[in-house]
This record gives sequence, structure tokens and C-alpha cells, in this order.
Amino acid sequence: MILELLLQMLYCFGASFFYALIMNAPKKTLVHSSVIASLGYLIYIVCVNNGNLKLGFLLGTAFITFLGELYARKFKMPATIFIFPGIIPIVPGLGLYETMYEFVQNDISAALEVGVNTLVNIGAMAIAMAMVSLIVSKIKFNKN
Repeated sequence: MILELLLQMLYCFGASFFYALIMNAPKKTLVHSSVIASLGYLIYIVCVNNGNLKLGFLLGTAFITFLGELYARKFKMPATIFIFPGIIPIVPGLGLYETMYEFVQNDISAALEVGVNTLVNIGAMAIAMAMVSLIVSKIKFNKN
């Protein structure tokens, strides 16, 4: 179990690292954004393993956004440089795929069920990003 979790975090790190490269993120931010992604994914996986999928999307995204905002201030760069590569491993791509697959199979009720669940998960991610960004924007940081 622990080894499998560590491997998933390693894969998450790699996926985020190379996505950040594709985004042309500055070299000094690549490792930081990948570590943020791995830790956010760990939170997501822990919640999912405890049977809370929507909470996993919410907390994982909130953690990634919070650290992304902090690193953005530390490096004096846009937060998207840290947040987008971190969010990629959590995005519910399988749900989107299954929704389209069910539509193609002409099973409209299953497609709607999967699609609504996927949209709720995406909504949880959007709410987490908006809430954390708003809260962090209201916090005054020392200019050290």
C-alpha cells in the first residue's frame, strides 16, 4: 500500500514536471510545482481511499491552490505557473471520457449520471480554487 502510494506520487511528480515544461514554466519553478502536485495528489488519494471522492477533489485542489499562491508570492510570479501543473493529475479526465463513451454507446441515462458526477467534481475543484485564491488575496504578507 505505501509503496503503491509512493509510486503514484512519483508518477504525479513526473506528469506535473513535464506538463510544466510544456507550459514553458521557468526552470526554477519546475520542482516546486511538481512537489505541490504530489502533495495535493496525496491528499486527494487519502480522501478517495476513505470514500470521500468529492472531498478529495475539494481538499486536494485547495491545498494545491494555497501552496501555489504562496510560492507565487515567494518567487514573484503568477500563481498559474504553480497551480496548473499541480491540478493536472487531479482533473477528472476518466469521468469526462466515460461520459462521452456512454453517449456514444447510446446509454443516455448512464452518460447523464456519470456526467453530472464529473461536473460536480469539477465544480468542487473550481470552488476550492476560487475560495483559496480569495482568502490568500486578503492576507497581508510581510515584504521581507
